[in-house]
Amino acid sequence: MRILHAILSQGFYGSERYCAELASEQARNGHAVEVLIQDAWSDCAREMRKAMALANSIGAGTLGVAIIPHWAPAWLHRPFARAMLRRFKPDIVHTHLDPAARRVGGQARRLGIAHVATLHLLFNPRDYGTTDGVICIAGWQRAALPPDYAGAVAVVRNWLPSAVAAALAETSEDEVAHLRARLGFGSENFVFGSVGRLEPEKGMDRLVRAFRAAFSRGDEPVRLVIVGAGPQREEIEALAAGEARIVLAGAQDHIARFYRLFDAFVSAARFEPFGLAILEAMAAGCRLVLTRSQGPSEFVTDERVLWADSEEALAARLVEAVALGWQRIAYDLSEFTRQRAAEEIEAFYRLVLAGRQVSA
Repeated sequence: MRILHAILSQGFYGSERYCAELASEQARNGHAVEVLIQDAWSDCAREMRKAMALANSIGAGTLGVAIIPHWAPAWLHRPFARAMLRRFKPDIVHTHLDPAARRVGGQARRLGIAHVATLHLLFNPRDYGTTDGVICIAGWQRAALPPDYAGAVAVVRNWLPSAVAAALAETSEDEVAHLRARLGFGSENFVFGSVGRLEPEKGMDRLVRAFRAAFSRGDEPVRLVIVGAGPQREEIEALAAGEARIVLAGAQDHIARFYRLFDAFVSAARFEPFGLAILEAMAAGCRLVLTRSQGPSEFVTDERVLWADSEEALAARLVEAVALGWQRIAYDLSEFTRQRAAEEIEAFYRLVLAGRQVSA
């Protein structure tokens, strides 16, 4: 099968990693795959090239990367996409996030090529209403689809990224001890951690407030490390001001050391379509303290999770996590494999293509 993925991002976060890992797995499974991106110098382009090199070294198929120049304005993305589609002649186009669905998926529709999209966030009728199919990463998205959507629908859960899994396995105790020392943490400190963009949906502001409320005396042997960057940075800094036990670590390339450092992982998200960082923390064996956001409420089923329904409850759960003490937890992650997801997505492609043949 010839598969074109498209994602028009500058950064490299959960949706971009999903695209790169899926394209790599499909190439390893023998398909001819290309990924259309923008800006050769972006973080997304850098990581896609890494995925391409790895997949082509071990795969039965091929993986290529096509790049729209950084100087091209959004309105020029469409002719670039149209030229790419005519050159590559994919059997199916798989887009990720709204801009790619709108600009690349729209051109696929005009050329009569099947177009499916993964819903990494919410269903936007303007961008997804005419797709041949949508892949939901959680059941709540399927339930929220408009009743008049005519395309095929599948729920295919995310998977544990292979790069993170490998990095966790390769991270030594010495590396974790070095990180702990660099941050000034003692062996007696219980470390809470969170990973994600600094934006309101991720709830880092209420995590900081809950932490300060939970440990207001100031002498409790606890620490909070927040890994990530984003538009809410200044607000979070202001909320954490004067509290030396809170560390804003910024964006990090080698995230595995941090997951191994954390005694408990906290997600205070207000909106979380899936929660890939939670899955990564589970692979590291972190105790989980979670708010009941959309995706995690579905896929996190372990009875040892500490759930919170408010900021006050979150503070109480942080105290409870410390009382439970240091303990690595072995979670069952057998259903969260990239191979499983790729098989389900390929089956969905074939369903969509067969439906188009019948309607023709």
